[in-house]
Amino acid sequence: MPPIRIELDADGSQATLAPSPGGTKLGASDVDALIRDLAAVRARMTPVHPAEPPDDPGQLHVSDNLLWRVKADPRRGAIQFAMQHPGLGWSAMWLSRAQVEDLQTSFEFELVKVPQTR
Repeated sequence: MPPIRIELDADGSQATLAPSPGGTKLGASDVDALIRDLAAVRARMTPVHPAEPPDDPGQLHVSDNLLWRVKADPRRGAIQFAMQHPGLGWSAMWLSRAQVEDLQTSFEFELVKVPQTR
């Protein structure tokens, strides 16, 4: 893939995307790399994403076929929680025992609001 440059302005409020002249054909792995590069630039931009998800569903990356994996790493004293989105791929985070317990409590607190169906 010819390089597609992504440059962040000095104030962090805008990024410039400079594709190669005449366009660039991208395969799936190229698109994945571009998404990762764009996400890395976005992480340095202002304004930062809010601490809570937006109420507008149009601003969320939604998937109705959630794949996930939970994997303990005793040496790290953490659990890796990974989720797969069809367009964004896998996103993983390491959670401490305390974070996992907080997440479990949050699920239990919210689960009582959902009617049981079988």
